[in-house]
Amino acid sequence: MNNYWRKNTMSTFGTRLKRLRINKDMTQQDFAEHFDLNKSSISKYEKDKNLPENQLLVEIADYFDVSVDYLLCRTDNSTSLNDAKLKSEGSLNSTEQLLKPLEMKDLLGLFGYAMASEEGKKEILDFINFKHEVLVQHYSKKE
Repeated sequence: MNNYWRKNTMSTFGTRLKRLRINKDMTQQDFAEHFDLNKSSISKYEKDKNLPENQLLVEIADYFDVSVDYLLCRTDNSTSLNDAKLKSEGSLNSTEQLLKPLEMKDLLGLFGYAMASEEGKKEILDFINFKHEVLVQHYSKKE
């Protein structure tokens, strides 16, 4: 295994994964069944002999509500990106901020937005509103 994952930290992907799994009171078998893997794969991950593929890495991060960067020891901050954004808006425990409608002024910082046609701007706004609805549904279930 490449030493990159151990660089400048006492933690490794494997130790973090194991700690997260144990904190959820999961055995390796429970974890393997949840992600439709075999137990030996989990053992190899926890011993830093293998890393999961990207999509599985994202699923693991989502399951444990941590960032992929945290799993890969690129940061010691375990906060997921969605939680960090919501915390910065002061709305982690409230859907009120999420339910606030988006306005055109909210899009001023979006790269290329000012150069987009009116139809392009509408498509961008529709996409952002769709992602907004997904977040509302996700965090409404958590509360």
